[in-house]
Amino acid sequence: MALFTDGLLTTMEGLLAYESSLLETARTEGIDLGVKLRLAQEELGMELRRFLVQQGAARLGLKNVVVSEGLKKWHTFRTLALTYRDAYNSQLNDRYLAKWKEWERMAEWAWRAAIEAGIGIVAAPGGSAERPALLSGPAAGAGASFYVRAAGGSEIRAEGAASEAAVLTTENGEGLVARAVKPPEEAAGWNVYAGYSEEETWLQNAAPLGLGEAWSGGEPLEGRGPGDGQAPDYYLRRGSRQRDTEEGEAPGLLLRG
Repeated sequence: MALFTDGLLTTMEGLLAYESSLLETARTEGIDLGVKLRLAQEELGMELRRFLVQQGAARLGLKNVVVSEGLKKWHTFRTLALTYRDAYNSQLNDRYLAKWKEWERMAEWAWRAAIEAGIGIVAAPGGSAERPALLSGPAAGAGASFYVRAAGGSEIRAEGAASEAAVLTTENGEGLVARAVKPPEEAAGWNVYAGYSEEETWLQNAAPLGLGEAWSGGEPLEGRGPGDGQAPDYYLRRGSRQRDTEEGEAPGLLLRG
């Protein structure tokens, strides 16, 4: 699962799934949807920090928070509410007012659902990796287009979310050389996933690589694909702290050699 600090919780496609006419409204009223997405995420971050303090977990930060479906919905609905609030204040159009209020209600519902289900927490966040840097090097095999993803992991072996794919096309007799780029500060090592399409990449290294260590290879070996990121070590709910797994036992482990 992604961590809160890995990036925006929802995308333009997520907004359009709820409001198909949103782009037209934004163009008509001169609203920057990218700005609204970022503002909604900042507001959600403030709410989460307050929640952590209220539960006696002020030592934790947003980088420890796992993104749940409820938090994604909150971000989506709050972005829509901010958009239609601006549209209403520009035109004082009752149709915009109704949408603004409705999305505000939906955001409140999503927040209640998220905290009732529990806010997932990872004890040692690995963070999302950047696309790896790719070069070609001598290797046996035919040339091809390769898709390569990186994933870092923390000291307690939990693998973070894999990066988006970097792409390199090689000639006959060439293979890949990959290096980690700006690994998360909590990462202790990294894994390489490579394949012939962005949708299907496989783990290439038998043991985690050091952060400054390069990986090189030719034809990708099939194996397991990247995970969804770190699973929660435990959940925080109002007035209680419930552990569903022991720290260090989350699935998708990064095993240090």
